[in-house]
Amino acid sequence: MKKVKYIRFVIISLSISSLLFSCSKEEGNPTPDPYVEDFVNGINADSLQKKVQWLQDMGTRFTLNDNRKEVANKIKDRFISYGYTNTTLDSFFLQRTYSGITYYTWQYNVIAKINGAVDPDNVCILGGHYDDYSKNSDPFITAYGANDNASGTAATLEVARVLKSKNFSPKTTIEFICFAAEELGLYGSSDYSLKSYTSSKKIRFMLNNDMIAFWPSDQSNMKVNIIDYSNSHDLRESAETACQLYTSLGTNNDSTYYKSSDSYPFYQRGFKAIFFISDADDPNYHTTSDLVSNCNFTFCKEVTKVSCALLVAKNK
Repeated sequence: MKKVKYIRFVIISLSISSLLFSCSKEEGNPTPDPYVEDFVNGINADSLQKKVQWLQDMGTRFTLNDNRKEVANKIKDRFISYGYTNTTLDSFFLQRTYSGITYYTWQYNVIAKINGAVDPDNVCILGGHYDDYSKNSDPFITAYGANDNASGTAATLEVARVLKSKNFSPKTTIEFICFAAEELGLYGSSDYSLKSYTSSKKIRFMLNNDMIAFWPSDQSNMKVNIIDYSNSHDLRESAETACQLYTSLGTNNDSTYYKSSDSYPFYQRGFKAIFFISDADDPNYHTTSDLVSNCNFTFCKEVTKVSCALLVAKNK
């Protein structure tokens, strides 16, 4: 009798050990979700390049230039062409002194959204700024801003295009926001995050893409830097997993420039945010050489996939 009990004990112990080992192994080696993968595979490098070229061809998207509302309306119309008939311009007033002249301007964030099917009051945001700047030209005339930040605007538009084309019905609301006036002080994201804070808006997280189209011609060892904040380490870890599962990217977590883009005002208001940027320094930064011809759209596609994967995985 004791021998039988002992044998049963050994068998049960081995079974439990085997189960624990298999669970640990599964957790350590996640596999792609075919549902998420279907959306991610819709992200297209040529489509991203055409969007960046379209933005570059505007000549300048400088914050204080007279064409700022025209640029915002063109972006709005692009969202509408994808089926986002609810796209709006969210305006805010900006007084800014530049080169000794004080400008009094209205600025325009562009917002498109898919309403959540289960919990529409909670919101996930994907965004990037559309304004640009050049230090070696008159930015009122010439500031192409292909990488900085037509690339982030293109990523926002491209994910919006893919989700709409596949009739994605998210659990919570998704907002796609192209922010104005980032270059002179993060004004667009500061205005939106403040409005959200004062109205007690429920923002689950914000994904920010800025300068995601530069990588040297060598396609090996491409790496994205994922900047997080004290309240968003878990979101950064989810992004790292998405990179592993759905892209060819390696990752880095260097938060040197954590205050330098539109994710930062969200963090300041207590919202969870992360910031995607190339891990390679762009020598064309804020110059007239920031052109489509100096961008790498294979790299841009891979980074854009990460935002797409996170939005779908966390809203299916």
